[in-house]
Amino acid sequence: MAKNQPLTSEEASRLFSEIDESGVVDPDRAREISSGKRPSPRPSRRLKVDPLSEDDPSGSKVGQTISRTAILVITLVLLGILGMQIWYGVSRRLNTANLSENVDRDTVEHAMESGVEWGNGFTQFPATFTVDEADQRTGVVEVTVVDTDSRNELEMLSNSQIQAAALATNALLNDKIDRVVYNVCALVNRAGDFQHDSFFGFLPAKGTRRAVLTFIWTKSVSSYSNYIDWELKIVGMDDQTAQKIQEQVNSVSALIESSEIAQNKVEEEREEMQREKMLHGSEIFTGGKREKSIESVLPPEQ
Repeated sequence: MAKNQPLTSEEASRLFSEIDESGVVDPDRAREISSGKRPSPRPSRRLKVDPLSEDDPSGSKVGQTISRTAILVITLVLLGILGMQIWYGVSRRLNTANLSENVDRDTVEHAMESGVEWGNGFTQFPATFTVDEADQRTGVVEVTVVDTDSRNELEMLSNSQIQAAALATNALLNDKIDRVVYNVCALVNRAGDFQHDSFFGFLPAKGTRRAVLTFIWTKSVSSYSNYIDWELKIVGMDDQTAQKIQEQVNSVSALIESSEIAQNKVEEEREEMQREKMLHGSEIFTGGKREKSIESVLPPEQ
């Protein structure tokens, strides 16, 4: 294999004559030198790289610049999220209805739409609702909601009780309101099963509307003291609904304890407590020996 011939002095001079001061090949420079002209500076073709400069001549500080930019962007995003949360909390608190000051149809509708304060936060209500009555002259607030979030009767009882308590507490603090009625309906299919929204509410539930529960909160002033009595009454729960709730409670308890409490076990414990009461005589007041024996309280053998 033949080796390349070394460059002659003339070829080397011609090659290096095309390189300018910054190390960039410029063919026009060689032609200017060969024609006897002084090569003119061409700043547009030269790279602004100065090896003797202290301001990052080789671009080694690009990583630091990217890091500073990323930190700045993340900080701005976090500050934006924090500002949005503060704005949302303040605006929601300002828009929250206060039924303790005034109760009418508009304020109750606003409370059902925006929610009311309850505990350390807010309580939201179902999107589908109607205000049946809201009058300070009669002292009654009555609303009807359609619950499409609860999957069964137990969830409906739990969720609706919290919602009814939040609305009633906010309204009964008004001196002119002494009764709050919270009617709860559900959408059911032909089999009677609850229908609920799916895909984060994008697919609304469909079914036949059926009334399930009614929460009635009343307020009364005792004639014997200065206390104000609040009373809750849950009506409208039929035997079928009560049985389903009991089955759902037992199914939840079965996750913790596998054995179920049978009815005969409950009756045996009840009979045992009854026999224990029958054994008591005057000795529980005066002391001394027991007057009755166990045989006297046992049922006769069949």
